Amino acid sequence: MDKPGLNRRDFIKSSFKTIAIGTVALSALDITGLIARASDKFEETTSEKTINLSDYPDLQSAGGYAIVAKRVIVIRVSQSKFISLNLTCTHKHCEVEYDGESFECPCHGSQYDKNGKVTQGPAEHNLKSYKTQYNSDDNTLTIFM
Repeated sequence: MDKPGLNRRDFIKSSFKTIAIGTVALSALDITGLIARASDKFEETTSEKTINLSDYPDLQSAGGYAIVAKRVIVIRVSQSKFISLNLTCTHKHCEVEYDGESFECPCHGSQYDKNGKVTQGPAEHNLKSYKTQYNSDDNTLTIFM
């Protein structure tokens, strides 16, 4: 028994259903978030950045902080200890703001302590941190990103 082929009307109906389903699926994607994550991955290809601390007056004493690269902050904890964090909120990838004590995301209110740990959601993950290495002989700090 031969099966009849797909007629024109059924083909058009099937095509419209496929387009409608595809449109709904694409609208559910967070395109802005995907682009931000892709650009963050691109930035991660840099392996290290060395800064001369004399170029950053705010980093001369404990408690001081400075933004040293796009979305990267360094906080001086003590004479020889530094924290380096990415300023990208882990919730929706907005840039967080630092007030000297904690970080807050202006987009959705996520909060992080000065070590980058989540203290209030909606973010569920800590800020990305980078290993640092201080060289007191030449007063430089290397950030491994």
